[in-house]
Amino acid sequence: MKSDWRDGTRTRAVELTALGPGRWRARVDTAEFDVAVDTLEDGRMRLTTDAGEMIAEVTAAGARRFVRLGSFDFVLEREASGRKSLRVAAGGSLEAPMPGVLTRVLAQPGDVVIKGQPLVALEAMKMEHLIRAPRDGKVKRIGAKAGEMVQAGAVLAELEPEGA
Repeated sequence: MKSDWRDGTRTRAVELTALGPGRWRARVDTAEFDVAVDTLEDGRMRLTTDAGEMIAEVTAAGARRFVRLGSFDFVLEREASGRKSLRVAAGGSLEAPMPGVLTRVLAQPGDVVIKGQPLVALEAMKMEHLIRAPRDGKVKRIGAKAGEMVQAGAVLAELEPEGA
């Protein structure tokens, strides 16, 4: 899987190749390394490489990714040529960016949520992806149950503006 990410003024070419369950070969520009990924609670990940172990947290907001690696914070933005990101339809529905299995439902209809709050977790490509609220609002409905397979574009959650 190849994608390009803007990091400030630089664009970085990223390629991930699956090596087995929870194991990847990552290439960022010309640097290449193998990494083992263990999913932890709250959507965090333990990354293990030859250089050691680090905890990572990634929060998606449209084409942007807010990444915390240990004590370092980065804001990355996917270049247009990359794969699809989470889609938010005009009516406030959040759609699956790729096929996968809904592993956890973290919000229920009627819940008031804030921007960035996890709503559901989707397992796809051997990784768990937290689908977060793109804005403050109220959960109108959840589109699938834990354990269900969903296709790309399936509605995972619908939000209405807070106070609606």
